[in-house]
Amino acid sequence: MSDIQTPLEPAKTTSHRLMLAVVIVLGALIVIALILLVVGMMRKFSDHPAPPQAAGIAAPGAFVLPAGAKVIEMQSESGRLILHVRAGDSDEIDIIDTEDGHLISQIKAAK
Repeated sequence: MSDIQTPLEPAKTTSHRLMLAVVIVLGALIVIALILLVVGMMRKFSDHPAPPQAAGIAAPGAFVLPAGAKVIEMQSESGRLILHVRAGDSDEIDIIDTEDGHLISQIKAAK
């Protein structure tokens, strides 16, 4: 036998095992990130927008003026539309949510 030592095999060193574990973990994280990206894109593109409402037909819960009513004055606040409406001989104030069009409050003048 000779006194020359053979170099250690790379598979047996601690640093090689550590680097191999790091590469495996990072590879798994990349695969998980790609899967989440694809799932997110599929969810985004599968959401179908609501169909437009037919002319003259209001969505359920949407505010509709009474027949023969006229808007006398209109003001807007953040997220609200305030209408002064006159229908025949009576006046009313209607407060409407601008997000979905439903009536929040209605104040009718006493006759």
